Amino acid sequence: MTSVSATSLIRRITPVLILMTSLCTVVQPAKADGHSAAAEAHIAAMIGSAKSLLATDFGDTATRTKQVTELLDTYFDFPGITRFSAGQYWRAASSAEKQEYELVIREVIIGTVLRNFEQLKGLEYSHVTSTEKGSKLVLVSGRFNDILGERPSVLVNWRVTTLPSKPVKILDIEIENISMLITQKQENIAIIRTNKGEFGALITAMRKKLDS
Repeated sequence: MTSVSATSLIRRITPVLILMTSLCTVVQPAKADGHSAAAEAHIAAMIGSAKSLLATDFGDTATRTKQVTELLDTYFDFPGITRFSAGQYWRAASSAEKQEYELVIREVIIGTVLRNFEQLKGLEYSHVTSTEKGSKLVLVSGRFNDILGERPSVLVNWRVTTLPSKPVKILDIEIENISMLITQKQENIAIIRTNKGEFGALITAMRKKLDS
């Protein structure tokens, strides 16, 4: 398997995150039951919020940063993404390292979205189907299409957690069946192992990316 750079997940996930902020038309999901309905409603709400964000954006950096941050914090499970992406090394990390890593991976994701905010426009999202993975996870499948037909459509699977007594959140995105979260986990583990199990090496690698 080809190795991935220190922030490959962010680069791969960025187009999808930007798609959310550049929609022209939203096709509402079909009626569903139970956990699927909650997950589909969450994705539809996110798409709607992103569309509103783009419509009211006038290029003010501070306002844009605040709104994009709020959108991602509202709809994505950053704590879950943090824990899963660190793999088995999460338990061995110190409390300070855990806190720092959660901050830095969040900063990298938000910063990448902001830098590419206006990159993609003219896309339409349509819901395809939903599949319940047990009682706590739903795979919501959809497709992004370029309304001008200049770019190929993209199949996207949103892994949405529906835990009892907790807010519905997005844990992972699959682009054409490639999991962004698993890709990041594999990359992170490789970085830590290359540095003799030092969790701090992963934080350093991400901080360097932020500073570049």
